[in-house]
Amino acid sequence: EEGAWLRGRLGALGGLKVLPSATSYLLLRGWTAGPPQSLEPLRQALAERHRILLRDCRSFDGLDDSWLRLSLQDRRGHRRLLRALRAEWPDNPSAG
Repeated sequence: EEGAWLRGRLGALGGLKVLPSATSYLLLRGWTAGPPQSLEPLRQALAERHRILLRDCRSFDGLDDSWLRLSLQDRRGHRRLLRALRAEWPDNPSAG
């Protein structure tokens, strides 16, 4: 349930592509009209300003800095993540 709920909300944020998953993790990709966008600045901002850690995926075969992995949590944790993403993600249509 939480995975589907979070996927829907993440998918509504502009510039992020969320891959479906049957595991307790989701993969996010920075997505624009051009080449994939690095998510490293977002990962750093979430860690430094919100104390939220997302996994850098550059060590996985075939993935680069445009990918991040997050683990599923409870609804409270997901709401906290979404608030932080809305504050930090520049391609979010509801930001600024």
